[in-house]
Amino acid sequence: MSKSMEDWFKEQDFNTTELPSGHRNRFLERLQAAQEDEKVIPIDRDGQAEGHVDARKNTWFKWSLVAGLALLMGLAGFNLGSSNDTDLASVSPEMANAQDFFSNTIAEELKQLESESSPETERLIADTKVQLLELENDYQQLKLDLDNSGNSRKVIAAMIQNFQNRIALLEAALEHIESLKQLKLNTDATIL
Repeated sequence: MSKSMEDWFKEQDFNTTELPSGHRNRFLERLQAAQEDEKVIPIDRDGQAEGHVDARKNTWFKWSLVAGLALLMGLAGFNLGSSNDTDLASVSPEMANAQDFFSNTIAEELKQLESESSPETERLIADTKVQLLELENDYQQLKLDLDNSGNSRKVIAAMIQNFQNRIALLEAALEHIESLKQLKLNTDATIL
């Protein structure tokens, strides 16, 4: 059976030609040009994101990030429970509808982002969640400002902009994940 496998491999016409010199660099330049307005994680020659950390360090990083997020969420929840909770919904019924819409959209986008989790996307998703947490903390400060300012239009506009920034961040992350999927498909197709 071993001999027949050797014969079979000899008979097959496998595509073993090397790619032209600079092919990968030209491809990455074209990809970057197509995504000028988007944030792109640079990829080095080995196909790894710049600043790539080995698996052990990456695991430690993930767990420390999760612990930090849990701590911040716990503190935010504790602080929320002790405040009088002035937010957009307290301004008017229209603002309550807007807040519900934004909150539901963010929850759906976040759920979709988490469903795209894979080894290739875990760092991007973690970074996105950290940025979302920063925006959420900014929103909590805006809620305090709204209470102190007596429903100032500037603060209300900033709160709406904060919601829009969170949605834009999630959409950009999902688009980047889709680009990574396409790049992987193209790379796999080239290899085959």
